[in-house]
Parts: sequence; structure tokens; C-alpha cells
Amino acid sequence: MRQKQKIINVYEDYSISSVKHVISIANEEDLNHFWHYFNVEVATDHKHLNHFISLMYAFTENLFRLNKALFFELIIEQNEDVFYLTIWNSKVSLELDTLLEEQDGYFEYLMDSKRLSIKITKDSTVEEERTYDKVEKERVSLLLESVQKDVCVIPKVCDVLEEGDKIEILSLCDDMTDMMYRAKGIRFHDDVLIRLRSLLSMFSLSLMSYSQFSNISNLMIEFSVLMNTHMVEFKKMPSDEFALVEGFINNIDRWANALFVTGSVDFHFMDSSLKADIDMIQMLIDPPQVDELSMDDIFEF
Repeated sequence: MRQKQKIINVYEDYSISSVKHVISIANEEDLNHFWHYFNVEVATDHKHLNHFISLMYAFTENLFRLNKALFFELIIEQNEDVFYLTIWNSKVSLELDTLLEEQDGYFEYLMDSKRLSIKITKDSTVEEERTYDKVEKERVSLLLESVQKDVCVIPKVCDVLEEGDKIEILSLCDDMTDMMYRAKGIRFHDDVLIRLRSLLSMFSLSLMSYSQFSNISNLMIEFSVLMNTHMVEFKKMPSDEFALVEGFINNIDRWANALFVTGSVDFHFMDSSLKADIDMIQMLIDPPQVDELSMDDIFEF
């Protein structure tokens, strides 16, 4: 006999898909997986969903600033018509409930003692723009204004870069990801290695004059130096290590598109992730040396 489907959302909607997506969030950077899921898995742009993602980034940033030890689960369920986004943590649910109550009913949600579920109808941005009346638009404005007072919402799309520099950055990202994809079979022969270093240098130079992006610019320089210093190791790199470099390049592309195309993220939202990528690659190609101890050293008291 088939078991009854387990439902997470407080609405107890049994029409949802059996597939659920669970994101464990221990800091604001973990919320990138939330954004990435919808960016990759959801083809249609949904206005209410975009506003909720913006709200969650601001809410989570403030939450972890006040309580760094906090942890909660965010579970995504859906059917053909609705997304259910459930926060599984009583304390976080109460905090979010307080914030949502101030939004004058813009988001539909239910909660119990342990969780809060937000229900978002799958109306596409195009359809919504046709039906959005003046009152609803004012609600969106009030929502963002209210959140901004406490948690400083990041602008929808970063407009710090000059238009020419933005186009250059996005073009360089496209070139790097395309080159890494094409190089999977041959990996880092001379042409690929030189070309990647050149693209990273141009990427860094394009950002160097903007103080907001000094961390990313310096990380690109750091990785270029690593490639130049260990050219032999990069050329001999096995496929699993090459995949790590490809992942690093894809994360650079994700960072650029999140800031300059999708929007609603902090300038530094991937600094730690990109630094961790570089450290992992460096550890594999240049493992730390452990001094050999003599037997006398080991047994010296």
C-alpha cells in the first residue's frame, strides 16, 4: 500500500509535487542556494517570488547580525499553481511573522508553533504587470521602504558600474565559462591556461577602480598569481581538480549575474565562497609541507 505523502507546508496542500528542496541556512551566504535554486530551476519570472527573495536576503542579513549562532531550514514545495516556502524554526518564524504583519497582507502565509509557510501564486511578471493596480504597486513600495528602515535592502540591480564596464564584466564571464566548458577534454594546455589568466586579469582591471569590489578584484589577482606560480601543476591537473576550477569560474559568473542582472544581493555575498574555492584549489596543487620528525624528536621529553 502506498504511503501518504509527507507535507511540510502549514497549508497541508497534498497537491504538491513529491520532490522537495531543503536548504539549511546558518548564515546569509547560505541563502545564495535559495536564490540559485529559483534562478536555475524556475524558468518563468515571478514578481511576488522576486520580492520575497529580496525580503529574505535583507531579513536574514539582519537576523544573523543579531544572532550568529542561529540556524534554520527553508523548505521549498510547489505544484502547478503555487510555491510553498516554509521556514522551519520557531524563533525565526516568529521574527518573520512580525515583519510580514507589517506588510499589510502583501504575502499570504500561515504558521504554527514550529514553522511558517509563505504561499506564492505562480503569476508571471508579464501577466502581473498587466493586472497590477495602483494600490498593489503602493504596497510593494511600502514593503521595501519598511524593510529598508531596519535591514538596508540592497537595490534590485547594482548600478555602481559604468555601463561599458558592466557589459565588459558580463562578457568576460561568458568567455570564461564557455572556455572552461570547451576545455573539459583537453584541460589546461598552454592556450587555455594563458587565455584564462588573461581573462581574469581583464576582469580584475575592470573592477579595480571601484572600491566596492576590491575584494573580488584582489581574489582574481590572487588566483592569477596562483596559476602563474604553478603552471606545471595546472597543466598536469586531473579531471576532478579541473572541475573545481570550473566551479570557481562558474561562481564568478554567478556573482556577476546576481549583482548586475538578477539583483537583490549584497556586494560581498560571495566573497567567502570564492576565497574558499581558491584555498581548496591551492591546497590540492600545492599541499602544505609537513616537517619530517626524527625518532629522537618524537620521543624527546
